[in-house]
Amino acid sequence: MVGPPGSGRNRLADEVAALGPDGPSPVRHVARHGEQGLPWFAVQQLLPGLELAADADERAVESAVREELRRLPRQQRTFVLANAYLSDPGSVTVLSRVAATGDLRLVATLTPETVVAQRQLLSVAEVVQLHALDRSTVTELLQARFGAVPHPTVVTLLLERTAGSYGVLREICDAAREAEVIVPVEDVLVLNPDRTDATTDRLASLWAPTTVERLGGGEGVTELVHLTSLLGQLDLAEARRHLDPAAIDLAIDHGTLRTADGALTFASPAEATLVCRTLPVERQRELFDRWSALLTTTLERPGVALLAAEWWRAARHLLPLPLAARAAREANLSARHRHALTFTDADHNEKGVVVAPLERAFALAELGEDEELAAMFAALDPQDLSEEELLPYLLWAGRSVPGPARTTMVDRATWAADVQDGRRRSAVNTLAGLMVQAHVEAGEELTSQLRALTFSAQLSQANRAVAFTTLSSVERRSGHPARAVESAEFALRLLLDDPDRVSAFHLDVARECHVMALISALDLRGAQEALADYSSGALGLAGSGRMTTALRALLDLVRGDVKEALVDARLCLTGLRRHDPHQVRGWVEALLALLLAQAGRHEEAHDLLEVSRTHPAAVLQRDLERRIAQACAHDALAEPEEALTLLAEVAEEGRAHQQRLAEIDACVLSVQIGGPPHLSMLLAAVDDLVEPSGTPAVWQTFARAARAYDIPALVALAEELERRDARFYAAAVAQYVLDMARRATDLEPLTRTRLQELADPVSHRHIEPT
Repeated sequence: MVGPPGSGRNRLADEVAALGPDGPSPVRHVARHGEQGLPWFAVQQLLPGLELAADADERAVESAVREELRRLPRQQRTFVLANAYLSDPGSVTVLSRVAATGDLRLVATLTPETVVAQRQLLSVAEVVQLHALDRSTVTELLQARFGAVPHPTVVTLLLERTAGSYGVLREICDAAREAEVIVPVEDVLVLNPDRTDATTDRLASLWAPTTVERLGGGEGVTELVHLTSLLGQLDLAEARRHLDPAAIDLAIDHGTLRTADGALTFASPAEATLVCRTLPVERQRELFDRWSALLTTTLERPGVALLAAEWWRAARHLLPLPLAARAAREANLSARHRHALTFTDADHNEKGVVVAPLERAFALAELGEDEELAAMFAALDPQDLSEEELLPYLLWAGRSVPGPARTTMVDRATWAADVQDGRRRSAVNTLAGLMVQAHVEAGEELTSQLRALTFSAQLSQANRAVAFTTLSSVERRSGHPARAVESAEFALRLLLDDPDRVSAFHLDVARECHVMALISALDLRGAQEALADYSSGALGLAGSGRMTTALRALLDLVRGDVKEALVDARLCLTGLRRHDPHQVRGWVEALLALLLAQAGRHEEAHDLLEVSRTHPAAVLQRDLERRIAQACAHDALAEPEEALTLLAEVAEEGRAHQQRLAEIDACVLSVQIGGPPHLSMLLAAVDDLVEPSGTPAVWQTFARAARAYDIPALVALAEELERRDARFYAAAVAQYVLDMARRATDLEPLTRTRLQELADPVSHRHIEPT
């Protein structure tokens, strides 16, 4: 049985040994470090009746083993030798020879790194490789274990933390379930949003790995394990220079540590976290005094700064400014905004100044600390800010500072002695103004202004990415989702060109716009992949996506996955209990009301609709989306008049502000709910679309086919939407045809049956033909 530590290889060996015709065997030995130098130790542990001299001849030992085996009952002739690579070589050779002739059933376990050295064993053995578990297997195991379908985020997190190791997965899952880190919601296993921050210590006590002991102990092993867990990784070359090379080789051979991209890391991230969590503060300080000045290359590696900053603070040292800035950036990218505030605080660094204002502003905004954000900006001299830091400053000034004072602040912020520098800072101010305008307006004029700014060569690379992100948002809302996808992808290329410097301030918004554009473009597979990237962040750390659950709920709804969408909407609202920095609460409440109505839970749906009315969004597009979702919920609750009233208001307001996408969505829903009397309004919204794509193109086709009463074209459109996995839209089109063709003779029986399949279960209306 070949598998890394935690793979369950020893447990599996016991189970395989018990599969013989004579049942379980009690003969088992687990080899440990130090046994390799003890001649015939493993043989004597398995056959305690043998007394062998250390210098005994190999052939004589083999004969003695065979003779002893003949005296044993058959059920005692199956041996399990766990960790065979730690056994003395002579014992392994003799046991292999005896097993090869059938006098012994031997089940041995090895790590992947030690297989090559066991030639004698491999020459006679049947090798079973225990590979890392894949996503589908983990999903099946969790469902079988807990009786609930696991949410994709739970599966992703467990795969990341356990590296697909069966044994670690089993221990972590049981501990997490017992500690209520994982809980069922709507019969789906999810991460408990109320408990995840509070249960780390509980998990550590439930499953605390004995890593040092497993590797044989000793100062060299202890230092290596503790330092690697504290920093997450060590630069391999630097580690070999300063730490015990033999301990490094031992840990790699054992499979506890592994090498990747020039770094030394734990094979199991979960084990690294728990080793670190159980290190006493005194031990961390001792290691800091001895090692912090030596690990300079390690501290510069991406992904190390956040853990290093925590180490600095545990050792009661003020942070160097570069480390504080890097740690704040990494904290924001992994959604640890409280950590980012700590690292950027003037009281926690060597210079006593606010570090990385961009990162601090982002963290404050994410946490809803508006007063502290205003105080920070008011205390800053904008002349001290870089172009990237200047953008959030000007956005804040544009929203929060009264006219005359704002003019003075902007003049101060954009002034520069150098003419070219002044132009660049003025370009940042122009970008800030267009971003504020884009909260309300869309249309070709704003699109042209943003496009001109993106190619003006007056912006830094990061701010140019922001301009492309804003352009993407405006293009999508103007009814051009394919163009929006291109602009968002350009923004992401600019940002990820230098992943070691990218900030969540830029990256999260770009990824949100990218996901939304892909959904509107009906590239749902691309949206799923983009959502996974958004949720993992530039550092590959789960949780950096600010609106993951909201976006996943929308994507699931479009795909017709009502149950999954319902769970994600509930999780999103749980996370919005304290504050709503992205103004999505009312929209998600309306989505959840729609989903509950489709699930037949009308009383809950009505309650949520009422709550949704109390949460309007200041950003117009968000509020239009909220009211459209409310109209869908009213329709699902058999309240078409309320739905049509809302949609008429949205269509009018969307048209007034050139928000073409919202106007089209409102008009098409009016037709699907209220029928042909609303068709002229939809035709007016879609007829002049130039090079339409995504949902605008779909609804243009729908409108023209509906006007012509072209049932075959509408049926074909429903089928096309089904092929593209847009089942929610396919159901709406199919239901519209069924509403049109109420007479039994209007449709062929097979066509009617197919349309009913497409409409059900996503559609709430079930109209029988007359």
